[in-house]
Amino acid sequence: MSKPVSSVDRVLDLMKATFGSKFKKYWDGDPEVIAKFDLPGLIVQQIRDDTTESEMGEDSVSDQIRIKVLFDRADDWTGDRTKPIDLTEKKLRDIVGTTLNENGEYQKGTIKHALRNDLLDGVEAVAPTMAIEFGVNPRQTLDDERNVAWTTEAWVTFSVQYSVDTYR
Repeated sequence: MSKPVSSVDRVLDLMKATFGSKFKKYWDGDPEVIAKFDLPGLIVQQIRDDTTESEMGEDSVSDQIRIKVLFDRADDWTGDRTKPIDLTEKKLRDIVGTTLNENGEYQKGTIKHALRNDLLDGVEAVAPTMAIEFGVNPRQTLDDERNVAWTTEAWVTFSVQYSVDTYR
């Protein structure tokens, strides 16, 4: 018998395939404490499951998933005021896919492109709506319990909808 695949597993595998070693660590769920050496990192978590009885012998499921992309804000603190800095906020927008390519499509190698193009097998709908938030978040680190890493983060929240056969 094969291992059941959850929406989180599918999205996490897709993010690993899309970004590879661009992120030092991938998590299934938001860890309580993060080591600075694990940044930049990517988190996939399920934040909601709506299951509704549909037609006879079938459930309609909508899983709400959140992808969190984390960069260490300290990477912006170079102290060099004469050279332009590639701020983590721009890196986040580039990874999410807020900039379109020359054909007006989502850039390959972005979260939006991966979700819209590569997460379709076995589902009825992926991300009919995506909510994207950007911000700075203090996170406890493993280095010292009093130490806090200020992370610049993007949160991409969307749903994955599919049907489950309830008759055997």
